[in-house]
Amino acid sequence: MNKNKFLLIIAAELLVALIYYIICPYRTNLKYNLTLGQIAERDIIAPFDFLVYKSPDVLKSERETAASKVEPVYKVSENLKFNALKNLDFIFQYFSKGITEVKILSNQLSKNGYQLSENNIKFLMKSKNRQKIYNYLIEKLDSIFNVGIYSANIQSKKIRISRGEKIKKYPLSRLYSLEEARDALVSGVNSQREKECVKELANIILIENIVPDVERTKIEKQKARESVSATIGKVLKNEKIISKNQKVTTNELLKLRSLQTAEAEQKKAKSIPELLLSSFGIFLLSLILFFSFYYILLLFFPANYTSYPNLFVILSSFLASIFFTIFPNLFNVPSLIIPFAMPVILVAFVFNPHIGLFFNFFNLIFVSHFLNWNFINPAILSIATIGGIIALKQMKKKVSYTLLTFYLFIPFLLINISISLIKFDDISIFLRHLLFGSISIVLTIIGLRIVVPFVERKLNMATKQILLELLDFDNPLLKKISSLATGTYHHSLIVGNLSESAAEAIGANYLLARVGSYYHDIGKIENPKFFIENNPNSSELHEDLLANESALIIKKHVSEGIRLGKKYKLPQQVIDIIRQHHGTSAIKYFLNKAKKTNLKIDDFKEQFYYDGPKPQTKEAAIVMIADIIESTTKSKNEHSEEIIKKIFDDTIEELIKDGQLDDAPLTLKELKIIKETMFPIIMGVYRKRIDY
Repeated sequence: MNKNKFLLIIAAELLVALIYYIICPYRTNLKYNLTLGQIAERDIIAPFDFLVYKSPDVLKSERETAASKVEPVYKVSENLKFNALKNLDFIFQYFSKGITEVKILSNQLSKNGYQLSENNIKFLMKSKNRQKIYNYLIEKLDSIFNVGIYSANIQSKKIRISRGEKIKKYPLSRLYSLEEARDALVSGVNSQREKECVKELANIILIENIVPDVERTKIEKQKARESVSATIGKVLKNEKIISKNQKVTTNELLKLRSLQTAEAEQKKAKSIPELLLSSFGIFLLSLILFFSFYYILLLFFPANYTSYPNLFVILSSFLASIFFTIFPNLFNVPSLIIPFAMPVILVAFVFNPHIGLFFNFFNLIFVSHFLNWNFINPAILSIATIGGIIALKQMKKKVSYTLLTFYLFIPFLLINISISLIKFDDISIFLRHLLFGSISIVLTIIGLRIVVPFVERKLNMATKQILLELLDFDNPLLKKISSLATGTYHHSLIVGNLSESAAEAIGANYLLARVGSYYHDIGKIENPKFFIENNPNSSELHEDLLANESALIIKKHVSEGIRLGKKYKLPQQVIDIIRQHHGTSAIKYFLNKAKKTNLKIDDFKEQFYYDGPKPQTKEAAIVMIADIIESTTKSKNEHSEEIIKKIFDDTIEELIKDGQLDDAPLTLKELKIIKETMFPIIMGVYRKRIDY
């Protein structure tokens, strides 16, 4: 493991510890997490004094009832008063413009919404009258608006009005209605002529300026809500909350919820050093679990499962599992709801079902310590998840989410039935657990549908779905090989058959082996005529070249293959097979040719050897063997059983002697199985047929 990977793992586990540090004060003690109607499995005694809180629904109802009883608060609007006085000024400004024609002045006032009779216009055109009426209205309107004009819609006899910081109740008799305000204005002048003028102006100017004070009403309602007590009593230390085998009623449920709240408050008060020590313990445990899983991958699945994208998937899956446990901890929801299977199925999908099984076990431990070491519900979900892993194992082609749902649900249903029978659970409890598990499965499937495409495309992973798509003969790159390098194409198909059968026989990834075989020689499409399988006369082209130049052309098909693989976004594991399928072996034909000439081989030595690296995985090694076997067999004039057996023996012996298989995790027994599996296939391809 290199330094960067180690630091990445440390960073992930520190994040786990940080999550624990943050949520620890809010964690729920699941032994108090009973539901209404459930039968208590043990006596529950109060460990300390605590207050019993009303249920959220009851408390909300009582508070809303208190808020609904709050009378609305009104205010005297200064803005409306200002607008009314501004309208008065606008009207009188028209009279100061020097217009002498009554009709012209009447039209201008009408256009702006001010309807005055011609008699009153004539009356106000006189400066003396106008000044007297204006001064009177300004003074009187200010007084009336300060008292306030209430709306005709107000039915109560008293209303509350906010003035400054205070709210005071006023009888309507101390305020003005619109009609009373108009009468008050008219009664303040003496002559009948003035009364008529003031009355008409009052109809234009007066407006109800006592309006609802929405903000103050909200504040008063909130005060009423807050005045409602949240508690209904107190439980003393050592007082029995519920007895064993007693049915949980609303009263006991309130006490249990209140106890959980009180415990959470105590945890919040926990000292920082205590929290840091607990978090460090979680960090160590997480580190042990992850490194154990990591080295199991190295020991039992030595393929390149520890690359950065793969490591990212594994770490993300562990972190996702922890994230899912936050909801039962913080929101007091049943832990059966968490989509436990989602990260496990994802790992099984990206890698293989066997790794998924190992991850399932470690994930169970990983999740349980975030649920106060409550193994029951995570264990139920873990066992159900095995059904999903089995479903993936049986799917040879495209992943069916419907089938996956079925394989997750049936084990969960059977486990739920078994536990309910053992515990004599009420049918309502059984159905409730079934509902929770169903939600977990639905969340798992939804999550997989969202995450899997991202993992496949963005992280360039060799998942089953991607590999199946690459095997489609309508794939643009495969069609390009078949049209530009026909011989290479047919060679790759035979290598694919050999590799797939051998990989399946030894338990390797047979789909990856077949795809790697199909694409291992894609670099040859850049110069197909220089390769004998595409051009029987290719030797004539090489005769005009120096041996090192020919070797360089042959060698270049690997680097070109890598370039094309990246261009067409092949999964990294397929590109690795392209890179490794010749290892660091020599390009023998042209190396021998160079030795027969006067060419100084030492000056061009690297041109006669492939850059490697040697095969790092079983799949890459199998493709290397199949590639050599097929091309060597094809070059022979005779294809007897003895000759082909000798080709197998010589090829494997030479690869071992040359050290090309040193880095591949293949045993001698597996090499024997590979030989025995490939032999009948190659015999079938090159068996001499009788002419009929």
